[in-house]
Amino acid sequence: MESSEHEKVHIEKAIERARDGVSDRIDELDRRLRSSLDFKAVASEHAPQLIAGGAVVGFLAGFGCPKPLRRIIQFGIPIALVAAKIRSSRSASKSAGKAGHEI
Repeated sequence: MESSEHEKVHIEKAIERARDGVSDRIDELDRRLRSSLDFKAVASEHAPQLIAGGAVVGFLAGFGCPKPLRRIIQFGIPIALVAAKIRSSRSASKSAGKAGHEI
């Protein structure tokens, strides 16, 4: 009986030691997340860029999107998507090929 009680006390002490540092780490993580996810601070830092972006969107919405820009969007985005898919499939096949040679 004495060994089981000794083991129980040892486990309880180990649990207490593990819990001691957890609260400090949680507080540090919370502080870091709150400082990095402060949207008001980010918005105030990037106010000129946000204003310029809003002006561009307003200009395009007010006067209509120019035809050359529409053509670039119509053809450019699908081409970019196809190129990204090809690049990812090539890198996947190269990594699969290297894995096959290691065996």
